[in-house]
Amino acid sequence: MGSFDVHRVNFFSPELLSIQCMVIESETQKLAVGRSNASIEVWDVSYKPHIDRVLICDSSVEGLAWYNERLFSCSANGTVTEHDLHSLSPLYNKTVTSGSCWCIAIHKNSGRLAAGTQDGYINIFEITSDGLTYDRLMDKQEGKISCISWDSSGEWLVTGSINALRIYSRRSGHALHKLPTGQTETIVSSIAVTSDFTIISADSRGKLCFWDGNKGTNIANYQALKSIALTVCLDESQTKVYCSGVDPLIVCYELISMKSDMSVECNKWVRSVQLVAHTVEVRSLVHFKGKLFSGGIDGYLSVSSYPPKHMVKYPPLMSSTISLASEARYVLMLHLSHLDVWYLGDKHKYENKLSKLVTIKYSKNDYVRCSAISPDGTWVVYSTEEKLKIFSLIMDSATCEPMIKKTGIQPVECDVSTQLAFSTDSKYLWFATKHENTLVCLEMSHKFDLSTKYCIDTTPYFKDLIHLLEVSKWNKYVVAADRKSNIVVFNEGKHYCTLPKYHCSPTSMKIHPTTENLVIAYANRNVVEYNLSRQEYTDFSEQLFLNPPSELINRSFPINCITFDASRNDSIIFSDDNTICVLTKDENNSKDPEKKIKKLESKPIKFSLKIIQNYEHLVFFDFLNREELVAVEVNPCSFVEKLPAVYKKKLFGMT
Repeated sequence: MGSFDVHRVNFFSPELLSIQCMVIESETQKLAVGRSNASIEVWDVSYKPHIDRVLICDSSVEGLAWYNERLFSCSANGTVTEHDLHSLSPLYNKTVTSGSCWCIAIHKNSGRLAAGTQDGYINIFEITSDGLTYDRLMDKQEGKISCISWDSSGEWLVTGSINALRIYSRRSGHALHKLPTGQTETIVSSIAVTSDFTIISADSRGKLCFWDGNKGTNIANYQALKSIALTVCLDESQTKVYCSGVDPLIVCYELISMKSDMSVECNKWVRSVQLVAHTVEVRSLVHFKGKLFSGGIDGYLSVSSYPPKHMVKYPPLMSSTISLASEARYVLMLHLSHLDVWYLGDKHKYENKLSKLVTIKYSKNDYVRCSAISPDGTWVVYSTEEKLKIFSLIMDSATCEPMIKKTGIQPVECDVSTQLAFSTDSKYLWFATKHENTLVCLEMSHKFDLSTKYCIDTTPYFKDLIHLLEVSKWNKYVVAADRKSNIVVFNEGKHYCTLPKYHCSPTSMKIHPTTENLVIAYANRNVVEYNLSRQEYTDFSEQLFLNPPSELINRSFPINCITFDASRNDSIIFSDDNTICVLTKDENNSKDPEKKIKKLESKPIKFSLKIIQNYEHLVFFDFLNREELVAVEVNPCSFVEKLPAVYKKKLFGMT
């Protein structure tokens, strides 16, 4: 890799989205994360954790639950919603009795969903193939139901509220036991139930309480935290319980076997390790396959494990928030309520400094799924959940001020989109529709109405929504990929070839502008190179795939950007959250003829890898031209500035 000028764009400051709740689907290894903007992120945690898809809700997300790969949520507007993971939209809403719905729980064996409400009602629904069927209503209790959980048999239901826990019989609908928390007013925030019917509760006193569900008695109480405890979770073996809350310390209690004075073996919960993964309150904990997932107000998804102690924090950043117009030197930035177009300065022309050109505003309720700007900077496109919007961006010849104008009549094929991509000459816009399952090519014109050049039915080729879309130089090849690892190439509006299917989904791909080789990065950070003209993997790709370098594979973040040095055909540049990897094909890297002969006999991997770690939260990295690069990063301090006051602890010896 040669020497380049890098535009380090570090003023991008996206909105902070707190984590409200989380739940894991163990079969598909999908983690659902509810955010403060009424969105649900579905993370794929089977390899390198990354956002698989984003669902938009009508109201706040207060609780989440999985049932056989079906996702349910509850909201403050008093509804339980099932979500369509393919169309990314709500399937239906069921109203509960009565008031806001704060928590839900599903018993997987019986297929029943329990929902707790503001007014103390427990609604029981039966989950069928057609949706939710109302089953019954439990006895009303006093006060808001803040948490709810089934026992392993599905016959008993445990709820937490003000000053008490209650154990309900599903058959009779009556409360069998009321478990008081004490004389001081206490809110039970979270509960977990083991297979032997031990109930574990976390409350507003910061206490972790253990109860015998069979007898309805208290076993033990521990002062786990110094402030309000908000969440508790069990590991898969049910021998460890984790707790956290307003005091962001994550505390672990472990079940150990010990002998009493009478030499009788008994089990006891004792305090074990503690983790510091967040600086402000933690609202949700999930344990899965030896890893603890935690999230809260700071928006970061933290993944911890012990032993050995290891922690990775994934920032609250959406993919595809940046688009570059290389010819015009524009950068398009996507925010929750607006789009910004910035002009990058030119080092050869001092008067042409960095400046904001235009801002396109829209309602916060109009969730923008994707956006793009054409290479020549004359078109800006974005798609909400309702429509695709196309704007022309031109400079006024008289005032030299930018003018943005929404296009009038659009072709009927302009449907809600999941991915957008312009051709390198800015003459064509490709987009994947959300509802019609089509891949559409629009011919762009400032003088005439927009017209449809191609409309391809993608149903035979894809089993999921298209999430990656790349267009080669001169609009020759168009490559689309879905989350099921189906990667299909189209040429002149017709199917050209389908790549071999891999066992994990692609996270990024790019077509080399000169060789027209397609480079794909997968969720496990494996990289392949595919020659589109010959319709086969390159020799370099096979060597790299069989013997991938550990420095490339063993990083914690998925690859989110791929780019190429246009001046040479032997290098590929990858980037993730904090690292840039430069992979160079090194066919003549040995000066010793004898050693070279031995290497050729063993068919060595001919490449070198350079790691650059000078970035934090790198969301975009690409070439502006042959001499300049653009790196867009988010300063972690921009998130810290938006956080509430940190919980203060009194330290020994300090006032």
